[in-house]
Amino acid sequence: MPETPNQASFRTVLGHFPSGVTVMTTRLGDQLHGMTVSAFASVSLAPLLVVVSVEKTTLMHRLVSESRVFAINILPEREEATSRFFADDERLGKPEFAAENFEPGITGSPLLRSATAYVEARLRAAYDGGDHTLFLGEVAALDVRSQESPLVFYRGGYTGIKGG
Repeated sequence: MPETPNQASFRTVLGHFPSGVTVMTTRLGDQLHGMTVSAFASVSLAPLLVVVSVEKTTLMHRLVSESRVFAINILPEREEATSRFFADDERLGKPEFAAENFEPGITGSPLLRSATAYVEARLRAAYDGGDHTLFLGEVAALDVRSQESPLVFYRGGYTGIKGG
């Protein structure tokens, strides 16, 4: 029998879809900010577009809305602790980035040195998505830094890709 659609069943069902783990970053003036995000995808090859879903109540939402730039840092399997750090609201109000752990990208968004790859984007559009906003970004820069297997989130936990 099908599940009754509600928040709990929605999370359970979508938990069966493995997703990559990223840290979205942005900069507004002197303020650097990062947040763990798994709702990220490519949209178009011409022009190069990506989309990321951000909860409206977050600091990230406000900063990207104002700065109009962001980066997506794709995490390798060994960076579970980094993902957990940027998912924890306890870090807010404290320095999020140590100088040796990042470098500024061309948009000014922090690029994590530990990321296997990154995409920097300039905000092209924002679309209402219920309690989230879908930020559509035009790719400004991108690079692959290593061939490490990615960190994956699946059924409520972190994992990797076997043979990846």
